[in-house]
Amino acid sequence: MQAEMSAADWDAVNASLSSGGLAVLPSDTVYGLACLAALPEAIERIYEVKGRHHDKPVALVFTSVAQIESLIPALPDAIRAALERLLPGPVTAVVPYVDEGGIDVRGAGSVGVRIIPPPSGDIYKYLPGPLAVTSANLSEQPEAVCLDEVTASVLDACEYAVDGGTCEHRVPSTVVDLRPLAKGRAPVILREGSLPAEEIERRLGR
Repeated sequence: MQAEMSAADWDAVNASLSSGGLAVLPSDTVYGLACLAALPEAIERIYEVKGRHHDKPVALVFTSVAQIESLIPALPDAIRAALERLLPGPVTAVVPYVDEGGIDVRGAGSVGVRIIPPPSGDIYKYLPGPLAVTSANLSEQPEAVCLDEVTASVLDACEYAVDGGTCEHRVPSTVVDLRPLAKGRAPVILREGSLPAEEIERRLGR
């Protein structure tokens, strides 16, 4: 994947995203439709391309827990510790977030965060961030686990698409709400996906 793209290629993708472009990118779970999270007009394009309801938030992809903390410095200690145990991995962790950093993900006081593990996660180090990412499919349609499965209309709407082969897990990420930890309660699994609930509990020591 990286060997097939030169530094100039990555610079071009980076510049496109920074100017409001969309890209189809691989991950460990399913292919994603991505844009720079700080650009609301680009996020709006994602909703239009997917036919996604505006009451459904998009997740943010980071390259480290430290990068998450730079956007959300007031994270409770219990949630920060849980992120260290769960990420990187096939997990979307829902954490409290109030839009003070100019990023509106329409999460009504929360945001889902991901750190994609290597090797697929390595490409995100070449890109600006955080990125707003959702599955690269039309709403209510099956997710794509390889570039050939991405709907043609989605690809046509994007400035770039990166072929990373077939995704490792082939199932969307597990979504776990970590916000209850701030009140001493157990986290809640909102969607079981690539990482089983038992493994979530094991990593969190529950």
